[in-house]
Amino acid sequence: PVSSTMLDLPIQVVLSYRTAVTCFAVLDLAITVLNVVAAYATGLVWNWWQLLFLVFLLGPFCGILGASWLRRELVGVYLAFCIVKTCIQLYSAIFGFFLWAILFVFLQIWITKIVATFCYFLGRLSPIQRQMALDAKDYEVQRVYW
Repeated sequence: PVSSTMLDLPIQVVLSYRTAVTCFAVLDLAITVLNVVAAYATGLVWNWWQLLFLVFLLGPFCGILGASWLRRELVGVYLAFCIVKTCIQLYSAIFGFFLWAILFVFLQIWITKIVATFCYFLGRLSPIQRQMALDAKDYEVQRVYW
């Protein structure tokens, strides 16, 4: 493996955050599916407008693809999803004042910060640097989750 010090800083940051964003997007996708299934399983009567909740699956799906293909526009969609989810959880924590809801707000803010950092550095890459990052299979990178 080649040392990551040979890569430019934006490439190193993108490669370091890539795995974290993919993991969080997969978790978001699974949690969103579980929430929809749990609502259906509890006997919730479905109307056509309630299927709009399935739109929330697009965010994590775009996050997975965006991190895999290093596509900023897809990661931007996931970032928007994270911001909306943070607002919803913040609303729930303020008006529900439930300890777990408050903890989930902090967790969601942390995830949103990681996705935003990844999206920012992805935007700083030129097309050539992005291709270098996609081809960097043998480079040692530091995986970060903060």
